[in-house]
Amino acid sequence: MKSSEARFRYSGWFLLLILALLLLDSCQTLKKKPPGPHENYGAKAEIVIKNVAYAEGVPAAEMLKLDVYSNPHPGLWPAVVAIHGGAWIKGDKEMDNKVYVCQVLANNGYVVFNIDYRLAPEFPIRDQIEDAMGAVIWVKEHAKEYGADPERVGVVGGSAGGHLGAMVAWASDDEYFKPTGHPESGLDSEVKVAALYYPVIDVDRTLKENGKGMAWLGESVLAGAVGKKYQGQLKHISPMNHIDQKCVPTILLTGDADELKLYPQSVETVKKLKELGIDAELFTAAGKKHGFTWEYWDPVSVDSVQAIVKFFDRYMKG
Repeated sequence: MKSSEARFRYSGWFLLLILALLLLDSCQTLKKKPPGPHENYGAKAEIVIKNVAYAEGVPAAEMLKLDVYSNPHPGLWPAVVAIHGGAWIKGDKEMDNKVYVCQVLANNGYVVFNIDYRLAPEFPIRDQIEDAMGAVIWVKEHAKEYGADPERVGVVGGSAGGHLGAMVAWASDDEYFKPTGHPESGLDSEVKVAALYYPVIDVDRTLKENGKGMAWLGESVLAGAVGKKYQGQLKHISPMNHIDQKCVPTILLTGDADELKLYPQSVETVKKLKELGIDAELFTAAGKKHGFTWEYWDPVSVDSVQAIVKFFDRYMKG
């Protein structure tokens, strides 16, 4: 790698790392002890298949695995690809709130593929987006083996996973991205519907609105040649730049007390999608902060997943 390219990758990712740390800090809320198992709150998955590889022949391919959640059923159920959060730098498919969402969807007639992806800073956001896209292609290739319909695939993600889910849903036609592990596949990574929990829609805005005391960092990284390259990357990796008439129906679920100021982004995104003629809904978690689904038993969290089921049913059933 040329030194200028190396400086760009480092500098650009140093800036995004600050955003990641802000996201991660906001998720470190005090976890209350669950008052009961997932099954008490509408979750049930009798079939669980762990650690299925979805990409090979790439660096750290051992990280690219998924779990399948389903229930016995005749025929083919719609498929959902689930993407965990963790500020792009940590987290995995075992995160309790994500498993709960998978189990609820399974209990409502979906086959859910809950994925891991490679993490920053070793692997930049571009790689993570490509991992998620590659997982969707793998699901389409193998869906029938798990009782799922490759023609009916949706995506759900939260926080950083919400960002990645938005990219899958809205940017799969961007040739900048090459889905991980499937360079010659005749299939695409497009989905029919998306559910995004407290997502980062505008990467640059999120950093600037939350980077208090770090103006010097933005000025040093965003100025000059490095800044131009970084802005070029943002053109692709920021979901807001992919909102157009080709977007799929999307539901956003965000707390109006989100401390990262992500709720206004969700409000504006739904408004923009509707103006483009795209079906979009906003589930407002009243009084809730970032990562509110950690308490999966909270009535608002339970209602939020049921809102996803209702929205998904509209486009993947019937």
